Formats: sequence, structure tokens, C-alpha cells
Amino acid sequence: MVVERVLRLFGDELLIDVGSATTDLIETGLLDSLALVELIAAIEQEFQVDLALDALEIDAFRTVESIAAFVEDLQGTGPA
Repeated sequence: MVVERVLRLFGDELLIDVGSATTDLIETGLLDSLALVELIAAIEQEFQVDLALDALEIDAFRTVESIAAFVEDLQGTGPA
């Protein structure tokens, strides 16, 4: 499941314990600008997708759930 893979990226690659898939990563300060860049690189590698920086919306990175939905949309596997 994509949510679990994203949670694993946070723990294994970024060494950030987000606690829950619904935690607001921005409001809590868990996801700062450096962590966001590292996360984007990890997502591109893990899911074999290219993220165009000019097309990114910060709200897509607010929670692990929203990140997973964003990745699923990129892969064409998200809800119709």
C-alpha cells in the first residue's frame, strides 16, 4: 500500500517519525524545506516517478495520506 511505503520513506530515508498518516507534517514542523527536497528525491526513487517542481502543490505534502494520494495520481492508480 502506498501509505505504508511513504511512512517507511519517512522513517528509513528521512529519519522522521511522523506518528500517524494523518499528522499535519507542515504545521508540526516535521517537514521543512530540506526534508521536502529529500522526500521528493526519495519518492522519485521509490515509486519511479518524476516530480516537476513547478507543478508541486504544498498541500499535497501536508500529510502522509495526501502524499500517498498524490503519488497514486501520478501513477494513475488513484481513485477515479
